[in-house]
Amino acid sequence: MSRDRPFAAEPEDTDRAILKATYEVLGEHGYSRLSVGRIATQADLSKSSVYHFYDDKEDLLVAFLDVMLEWFQGRFAGDPDEDPSRSLSEQVEDVFLGVPPGAPSGGGQDTQPPFGPFIELRAQAITNPTFRERFDRLDGLFETQLAAIIERGIEEESFREVDPDRGAAMLLTMLMGAVLRRATSEGFDGELIHRAVEQMLDRYLRV
Repeated sequence: MSRDRPFAAEPEDTDRAILKATYEVLGEHGYSRLSVGRIATQADLSKSSVYHFYDDKEDLLVAFLDVMLEWFQGRFAGDPDEDPSRSLSEQVEDVFLGVPPGAPSGGGQDTQPPFGPFIELRAQAITNPTFRERFDRLDGLFETQLAAIIERGIEEESFREVDPDRGAAMLLTMLMGAVLRRATSEGFDGELIHRAVEQMLDRYLRV
C-alpha cells in the first residue's frame, strides 16, 4: 500500500504543475477561496497559461479530482496475494493512523494523511453531478476491492461466512467516516477508534 502524498514529486510539465498548485491552494485556502488566479500564482504561471490547458475552474477541478481519485485508489490498493486479515488491517490502520513509513506512531500534523482536499471536493458532490459520478465510481471500486478481500478470507477459512458485499459496504462507510473526522475534527482519537474497529473485525469477521 502506497503512503506517498499526492504530488510529492516535482511536476514534470506545466499541466502537472497546475494540478499540484490546485492541491496546495485547496489545502491552504479551501474550496471557497479557490480561484484560477490563486492557482496560477501558486504555480508561478499566468492565468492565460492555466486557461491554455483548462476551459474554466470546473474543468480544472474535474481533472484534478480524477488525479486525486487515482491517488486515493492507489493508496488503498491491496496485494491480492497478501493474507486477507492483514490486508484489512492495513486498510484500517492507514485510515485511522495514517503513519508514513519511518514516522513515529501517534505522529502530529506532519503525519496526517492529506485528506483535506479530498473532503473539500467530496462536499461539492452534493450539488455537482460530475463530482458525484466520480465519487460514486470510487466508492464502487473500494467496495469491490474490500468485498474481494473478504471473499478470499472466507475461502481460506480465516473469515466467518458473511455477505462480502454487505461487509464491504459497512467497512467502507466506517473508513470514509474516519477520513471525514480526521480532516475536520481536532478531537478525533484515531488510535482509540482504530482499536475499537479491530476488535469489531475480530468479533464479527475473523475466525
